[in-house]
Amino acid sequence: MFDDSYGSEIIRAEEYLTADHPHHPPVERDAELHTIRDALRPLTKRKTPENLLVYGPPGSGKTTCVNHVFEALETEAGVKTVQINCWQYSTRPALLTEILIQLGYPAPRKGKPVDERLGKLREWLDRNRSVAIALDEFDQLEDKAAIVYDLHMLSQQTENKLGLVLISNIPPDGFVLDERSWSRLNCRAVEFKPYTAEELLAILKDRVEQAFRPGAVQPEVLELVADSVADNGGDCRDAFERLLQAGRRATREGAREVTPQFLEEIDG
Repeated sequence: MFDDSYGSEIIRAEEYLTADHPHHPPVERDAELHTIRDALRPLTKRKTPENLLVYGPPGSGKTTCVNHVFEALETEAGVKTVQINCWQYSTRPALLTEILIQLGYPAPRKGKPVDERLGKLREWLDRNRSVAIALDEFDQLEDKAAIVYDLHMLSQQTENKLGLVLISNIPPDGFVLDERSWSRLNCRAVEFKPYTAEELLAILKDRVEQAFRPGAVQPEVLELVADSVADNGGDCRDAFERLLQAGRRATREGAREVTPQFLEEIDG
């Protein structure tokens, strides 16, 4: 019923056609990677880093680039990293609890006061090492000003330092956050613009080499996908999905390569 030959002729590694795949290094984002890396570099010397607001539309590479830099901080410099999606942990107590869990503390009992959780974080920073914290989907977080204040004060009061990376689809002027909080955080904005057709084409060429059998995708297919996606917001996840669906369609039909015909078929 489930023949192992499905997908074996054209697609050899579908995971490369997902935005979550850890691809090293990210393509067409050299300047943004350099900015993030340099802002957080002081953590490697137990010094105060620049906090960042990384913003741009969905699928522009924000989280991928932050993940890449965080992995290097862990493996090359021994800096602890914590990554939290604020869709899942949107309240102040939930966020602080998840930070503690990722730092290795057991989950505190429900009802524990916020001050006690902050005390545990302070204890960890005093006893261990510097930490970089990324808050993805920061615009979904409740009590933004309180969280900003909490984490800023922790970094000021402890031996080891804390770096904060806020990731959002919304630019700085779109937040309802008082001027004092932004000033306290001293946050540098890093904009991720939508991918252009040329950038998408470079990304797709890079991924196709890993995902497909050599010569299995006609060059025109990549150009058509890149142009179409660039005209509709530049979300690289859409480009991966279209290419994946075209590859699957070609496989089901017994084709030896992905041609523009299969793009037309999946677009219906």
